[in-house]
Amino acid sequence: MPIKKNNQKIIWCIVLLLTIIGILVLSNFQKKDSSAENIHQKTVELYFNNTTTKKMRAEERTIYGDTHKELIAAVIEELKNGSKTEGNIAVVPQDLAILHITIEDDIAIIDLSETYYNLTSGSEIMCRCSIVWSVTSLDFVDYVHITVDGQALKKTSGAPIGLMSRENVMLNPIVSPESKRYEIVTLYFTNESGTKLVTEEREIEVSQNQPREKSVIEQLIVGPKEKGHFITIPADTKIRDITTTEDGVCYVNLSNDFMTKISNGSTNEQIAIYSIVNSLVSLYNVEKVQFLIEGEKMEDAGGHLDYSKPFTAMDVEV
Repeated sequence: MPIKKNNQKIIWCIVLLLTIIGILVLSNFQKKDSSAENIHQKTVELYFNNTTTKKMRAEERTIYGDTHKELIAAVIEELKNGSKTEGNIAVVPQDLAILHITIEDDIAIIDLSETYYNLTSGSEIMCRCSIVWSVTSLDFVDYVHITVDGQALKKTSGAPIGLMSRENVMLNPIVSPESKRYEIVTLYFTNESGTKLVTEEREIEVSQNQPREKSVIEQLIVGPKEKGHFITIPADTKIRDITTTEDGVCYVNLSNDFMTKISNGSTNEQIAIYSIVNSLVSLYNVEKVQFLIEGEKMEDAGGHLDYSKPFTAMDVEV
């Protein structure tokens, strides 16, 4: 009889132990399942510009993603898709692509495509505000660091903007229609002997009223500012028109006297042409340069270069 009782006790202990293990396993599974649900679905605040009040307005929306990176990407895609509330408009362009997202602690590092630079100064401020306030509505993000094609955003002074949060980014920034934007571009001039191209970086004002390509050529006409650098194209050159196609071909339409002066030997032809070509191709949206004179393509300009087809950048030493 004592042996039988002992066996019963052992059986009851085993049953109790198995029951406890089962409860613990089930509890742990439920916790994991709950955690999975939380990462798959989030309710966030998306910020759009209200056309009536001219102020940013929040709109709640549910987003989905398997990882934190996917949730951040979902926020930006929803911002691009636009508001579902009448009177609210998106300030993040639809053609703005996300190149990469990195998360470091509570910092979201978002690398965007170069189409970001197509934004005017006022639009850029609103776009940044929308992204920062919307992404930081995620409970795991406190700071946003925006880069463009791997390069940090900079202030007009050249200093990096750095980390942005709800503390240092105004929800409703005052944007003047006269706001100016500046970019640092690379200009190509010549050395003292006029036989080699040399580079010079310069901050230029980018206006929404004219393409940055025109601003670059205007600066070439102004001439260099660094010692030992010399002008490459005639100072009285007139820009008739300048446009760049979606496939990266920049059409530069110049006055007739430009070709006359570089063809008669007063200015080295190769140096003059490639100072323009290399300066323009250093811009992110230009791949090639096609020259026009008074609106016409030159089949035979009488010089040493073929103007019938677009030029690509190259090192020049004559």
